[in-house]
Amino acid sequence: MARPTEDIREHHKMLEERLHGFWRNIESLQKFREQERRLLDALMTFLKEKLLPHAEGEEKHLYGKVAELMKNPLFTKTMEMDHQFIKQYITELETTMKNVHKESADDVTLKMIQTTASKLQGIIDPHFQKENEIYLPILDEKLSKEQVEKEVIEPMHAYSGSHEGHVHGHHH
Repeated sequence: MARPTEDIREHHKMLEERLHGFWRNIESLQKFREQERRLLDALMTFLKEKLLPHAEGEEKHLYGKVAELMKNPLFTKTMEMDHQFIKQYITELETTMKNVHKESADDVTLKMIQTTASKLQGIIDPHFQKENEIYLPILDEKLSKEQVEKEVIEPMHAYSGSHEGHVHGHHH
């Protein structure tokens, strides 16, 4: 039998797979040709239009539900702090990438992008793991699939619905 949170897990898997593709490409970057610039632009678009809205929706609806079920508003604070670091690193990456479209993009810029992307990966990977292995089992144990859909997934969709292209692992 599928777990009540299966759709969320599928969505996390899709986000992680997309990110791992970006991380691999960024690790192997050697210079800024048009193809590399397009890759970096695609990464920024993905981070800002898919990952951040997902994180904000989670904070509001997934974390809120977990804190409610655990009867402790502090239960999710460390994960919210992860989100603050993720936002900070995305901003850092965006600032560095502004130089990529200038002629002055050089090895230093490349190294800074790779370093920041590495920091981002270093926090996002365990973050997804903590959600999947700690938060989602709490929902699985205490809620039905219908409750997860109605109380977590639907509000997250509604919240991030203004962000085009947000698919939550299933078809609408």
